[in-house]
Amino acid sequence: MSKRVVVVGGGITGLSAFRQIRLQQPDVEVVLLEASPQLGGKIRTTTFLGRQIDEGADAFITRVPWAIELCEQLGLDSFLVSPATSNAYVLVDGALRKLPKGLVLGVPTKLLPLLRSRVISPFAAIRAGFDRFLPDDWPGDDESVGGLIRRRMGDQIADRLVDPLIGSINAGDTDHLDAALAAPQLETAARRHRSLIAGLKEQSKKAPEGVRPVFLGFELGMGKLVETLVKSLGEADIRTGTPVTAITKNTDSLVVRTQQTSIECDAVILATPAHQAALLLADCQAASDRLSSIEHASVAMVTMGFRQTDVNHPLDGSGMLIPRGEGLLTTAVSWGSSKWPHWADTEHVILRVSAGRAGDSRALALEDDELVEALLTEVANILDINGDLVEWRVSRWIDAFPQYAPGHDRLIAAIERDLRSDMSGVFLAGAGYKGIGIPACINQGNQSAEATLDYLQTL
Repeated sequence: MSKRVVVVGGGITGLSAFRQIRLQQPDVEVVLLEASPQLGGKIRTTTFLGRQIDEGADAFITRVPWAIELCEQLGLDSFLVSPATSNAYVLVDGALRKLPKGLVLGVPTKLLPLLRSRVISPFAAIRAGFDRFLPDDWPGDDESVGGLIRRRMGDQIADRLVDPLIGSINAGDTDHLDAALAAPQLETAARRHRSLIAGLKEQSKKAPEGVRPVFLGFELGMGKLVETLVKSLGEADIRTGTPVTAITKNTDSLVVRTQQTSIECDAVILATPAHQAALLLADCQAASDRLSSIEHASVAMVTMGFRQTDVNHPLDGSGMLIPRGEGLLTTAVSWGSSKWPHWADTEHVILRVSAGRAGDSRALALEDDELVEALLTEVANILDINGDLVEWRVSRWIDAFPQYAPGHDRLIAAIERDLRSDMSGVFLAGAGYKGIGIPACINQGNQSAEATLDYLQTL
């Protein structure tokens, strides 16, 4: 008899898992269930000022291969575009300072550009340079990104460079994010060398030479990837608007329950956020409790359109970061029409303004109009904007950013053991588990498909 697999979740992770099973085992019946009316999850592209503008991620990182490989397999590699600029700014004591050259995830590897930038004090720059001479002081256990940076390079590097950058990617507090998972490049460099700076420089020497940009996207937005991936599946049993209410286990099968029906199957790939997976796996109490312990942060993204003549600060970069210490609601601003030339026209500029991160839920308490007004006031003050908004759009990503606390990998390993013991045939994949970002989620989707097919061979 043919086997049946149910994929719960129609984001990039679930779609990748679905595709991989179909490619490797066409005789396996695969059903995908998505609660919302559309596929794509956190990848969403809609029209703004007559252009296709992303509401979530607008690019993916190329340092890992999985997104590039998927684009090549789907015939999309010729459509990829890179940002026009990599320059960026950080707000320091109310003034914009250009980020210095030589940063790796916010860590300075060149001290002269750091001194010239005036992002940190001369004393803090000298303190950062001590990293080259300090003895190895690794505490010998999991540590946070902030803990690693503070002990090697001091507080100002952590607060004004690393936390604004890595914190904005994760919507988190780097003092509470696992270094090995949130910044593996930094953690690896620190483990292999006494000096973090020396370790990062050696990594750069070993990096393969090439001209590939750090980030890539699409002129029609990241939704192009989802649209093409779904089309590649052809006739497929994909059901949107179908929330799953529970996953239970019978003697010989798993049962996926929805509001309309129940589906018996041999395996389930659960490609949902951890807090949703916890609710669906209530029958596996141990796994559910552990999943519930994974904290999540919420972010609001306000896309703003202005007349070009009303913005007096030159938008000569990709955007600006706002450290926590500035006390603003705004956490980051992407200068979208400078970063992506295809967003630009002769009349308007487009900014994407972010608010909300771990420990700061002020944006959640504001209605859309209030949120736009508050962020507009802050951004207009920083960039010297005199005119009114031409158009605006609010995108809210509630509990969308998992927070990898130190020891997160051990927690996930324990959850997987619980499932093997009490709910065999259920596999987890997605941003809540083994990596955030589009490439990591594609990889987890593929890996969960491989694990599922291996499991089916045992039945």
